[in-house]
Amino acid sequence: MRPPRWRFASAVLTLVLCALWLVPVAQAEMTFGALINTAGRQRMLTQRIVLNYVQIGLGVFPERSREQLAHDVSLFSEQLAELKAAAPAVDIIEALDNVESQWRDFRATATVQVSRAGARRLLFWNDDLLFASNKVVQLLQDLSGEPFSRLVNISGRQRMLCQRMAKFYMLREWGIDTITTRDEMERARNEFEGGMTALLEDPETAEEIRNELDSVAIQWAWFENALTLMDEETFRLIVAESGQAILQSMEHVTALYEQHAAR
Repeated sequence: MRPPRWRFASAVLTLVLCALWLVPVAQAEMTFGALINTAGRQRMLTQRIVLNYVQIGLGVFPERSREQLAHDVSLFSEQLAELKAAAPAVDIIEALDNVESQWRDFRATATVQVSRAGARRLLFWNDDLLFASNKVVQLLQDLSGEPFSRLVNISGRQRMLCQRMAKFYMLREWGIDTITTRDEMERARNEFEGGMTALLEDPETAEEIRNELDSVAIQWAWFENALTLMDEETFRLIVAESGQAILQSMEHVTALYEQHAAR
């Protein structure tokens, strides 16, 4: 007795679906705006990882900081693999290889028990990893040749700068304070203000983005003031929260620039 036709058709359909499931789906090609946004986020993570590490040591939102640290370490590795898979040129692949080689020791220290000695090691390696990550962004911007790529880069860099300032503040609160870190904090402050001016004054900045940046400017005034408050646990919480608020806002602004770059 032959099986009913519907059973035969169902078996064929099942075989077809299984065959399709086994066929790898090609990853959608990332636009230059998306690549620059992702590479720029890597810059930010180099600072945020140290920030969360030190916040754990200080007891500033310790549970949240642990969760964020674990998330950021994982995200950096995931995005690094993503960028390497999508890298559009040999020199960018080489730059990413350099990031990867520096990332190994940095990651190993960031994922063991928190200590002041560990924070000092992370600080020692931090700028080299930041500069290596920044080189990837610059190479992508140069290769794209698109006007909006520069704006995605500047906007994305604001994310890094706000986390960098918070990082130096928390390091100083934990007793890791040098003339160099104070100078770098002041430089980051000046660069953030310069970035805000550049974005607001650029004729390519759409009204929608300009309104978002006006909101960030208000947050920045609060954050900048908080950075001058020292030696109280409450002040540390204010810096952590206001820095996080600016980061989230600039993530949104950078995504808007990326969308405009893709048009």
